[in-house]
Amino acid sequence: MSNTGLALSGGGFRATLYHLGVVRYLRDAGALAHVTDIAAVSGGSILAAHLALNWDRYTGDDAAFAAAAGELIRFVQFDLRNHIVRRLPLTFPIRLAGKLVGSDTESLSPNAILESYYRRFLFGDRRLFELPERPNFHILSTNVSDGTLAVFNRRGLHVLRRGHGPADPDPFQHIPGTMMSVAKAVGASSAFPGFFPPVRVTADDLGVNEGEFPGESFTDGGVYDNLGTRAFTWIHRLHDVDHERIIVSDAGKPFQILGRSTIGFVAQSIRATDILWDRVWQLERENFGDQNGFFFAPITRVVDPAADPHAMHPAIQQVVSSLRTDLDRFSDLEIAALVRHGYEVTRATHRHIADRSDVPVHDGPAWDPLPGRHVLTAAAGTGSSPAADAAPQGTARTGGTCPTATVAAALRRGSRRRVWSTLLDPRDWPTWIYAALAAVLFVWLPLRLYRIHRHAEILAGVIDSIARGDPEIRLVLDLVDGDPSASWTQVPVTTATESAATTDFSGVDILAFTRIVDLRQAVGRTDDPVTIRDRLLLRFADAKAASRHVVFRSLLPAADVDFRQPPSQPPLSIGRVATAGQPAHLEIHCDLPGVPAGETVPLELTTSFRTELFAQGRIPFDLLYPADLVTIWVLFPQGHPYRTYELIRYPEGAPEAAEPMSPRYTIDHPFGTLIGWSVIKPVPGNVYECRWMGD
Repeated sequence: MSNTGLALSGGGFRATLYHLGVVRYLRDAGALAHVTDIAAVSGGSILAAHLALNWDRYTGDDAAFAAAAGELIRFVQFDLRNHIVRRLPLTFPIRLAGKLVGSDTESLSPNAILESYYRRFLFGDRRLFELPERPNFHILSTNVSDGTLAVFNRRGLHVLRRGHGPADPDPFQHIPGTMMSVAKAVGASSAFPGFFPPVRVTADDLGVNEGEFPGESFTDGGVYDNLGTRAFTWIHRLHDVDHERIIVSDAGKPFQILGRSTIGFVAQSIRATDILWDRVWQLERENFGDQNGFFFAPITRVVDPAADPHAMHPAIQQVVSSLRTDLDRFSDLEIAALVRHGYEVTRATHRHIADRSDVPVHDGPAWDPLPGRHVLTAAAGTGSSPAADAAPQGTARTGGTCPTATVAAALRRGSRRRVWSTLLDPRDWPTWIYAALAAVLFVWLPLRLYRIHRHAEILAGVIDSIARGDPEIRLVLDLVDGDPSASWTQVPVTTATESAATTDFSGVDILAFTRIVDLRQAVGRTDDPVTIRDRLLLRFADAKAASRHVVFRSLLPAADVDFRQPPSQPPLSIGRVATAGQPAHLEIHCDLPGVPAGETVPLELTTSFRTELFAQGRIPFDLLYPADLVTIWVLFPQGHPYRTYELIRYPEGAPEAAEPMSPRYTIDHPFGTLIGWSVIKPVPGNVYECRWMGD
């Protein structure tokens, strides 16, 4: 009896299902028993490995075959690709942490997850040596390092040596690694580039010593040969096996003609790859044509209903060949159509070589992989039956849609790769994690941010209301938001030999004095820049109604000082007084003619200078005139906050008599960037001082 070879091409689950129909026809025709070698690539290797490990069931009675095929169909409907995609983001942090600490996280890689599903659903922990002796199964992959063909079979791993001569009896390097799992071999054959990284195979995986195999990386077998035909040349040379015929089940995706619209950069790269692969496919077809004993059963063939009355309508067959090459979930309709098309194309191929076949052509309805579901009943026999092809009852306008058109339209929708529409599945637990994350990101977080925003608005309103009722707080807030005095009018300092007037405050009520000491530009040096903003509220009593000239004495440095006042305020004049035998001091003069008695007048002035006094951690305030209320604020730099502080007072010139002070209130900022204190009816002639300890 003649030997028959079978090549199962790549093409994702589309190829797996199409090849299942091919295998079923060969079984029904009695030709499967004549197959001596099976070479499979990528999606074809999924079926081939399952066929090898369940050979007795696939070649048994109808019930055994249906049970074995049912396992494969359930796996195809498992939605393999999306199960892996859903887990990758969850494993990424663990894998990244593993790399940082030098831990092995290979078990969480996409290839390892793929391999685990192969084990769980199809192959268990079966090893290469458990593959049957007849037929010989060859799982094809591509060696990434050398760019050559690699074959996994029951004898181990065979890698094509680059640069071998034509006279070389065996151009393959043989590594007797029969302990490698079938799941890993199929994973290496179906590691589609772009989605799966290359599969790393080590000596430990093969069950050999490290010296026998240094380790190599393998990727999808379709990169080197998507038809699986190259392996038969090697089989013939190595095993001296002559095949009367080699059936090539070709489920490769047909080349798609694009429109004339422009495409982007990424699309150009993908298109260039498609053109390259299509050209390789054409060359393989030319090299292994029918004249060399290779007989192709391509998915693109449309079986003539006149030759096969059981064939699906041509409109349906044309759509089947364009179904997606993916590893996601295939519907009942897609499964039934692919399996049936593979069955019918193989029968047509058998008719083509009937004169060279050992078994007769098997006629009759195609095998139904989903009995009882009747998913293709509407399309059965529509090729030759005029009644079946007749239009529905009614006129062209009122009649319903033809069943064939309905099926073809549904299959056409399956030609597009589905990503977002099938990404989440409530039956898979990671979906609930993403649902929880989505609820946090798109529900809880926006609500939380909204509540924070509303709280900030309310808090800002409260602060604004407080500031409106307390001008001192408004001054501090204005200074924190920006320096309003930058646009104020500069006040020149003149020089005088003696005081121009006395500092008599009789008839003048100083209602409140506020000083803000801005140390935010200070960093602890002896010449740090300091800005002081003073605000004073005064009122003239009836007894002083005739005089509106007020003089204030300042103990601030008399040199290198910059004064500014608001432009809307009555002008101030500042003089530097140098008296013989006395240190120079500053006097601030203010004329307020026309101000009626009892009216409150605000006066503001900013002073900028450099000093070492504040670098020592102390701020003294000398009270030279009576005031009803004194408030002092100190702003500290962010990088140099205070840790603790105290408030003391002592008579001028007698710091040794310092005693703790009991102010009206104090403000201690939690981040150490603000101090505030206030005293009612302070005693003139005393010094009120704030001392702090920094970090």
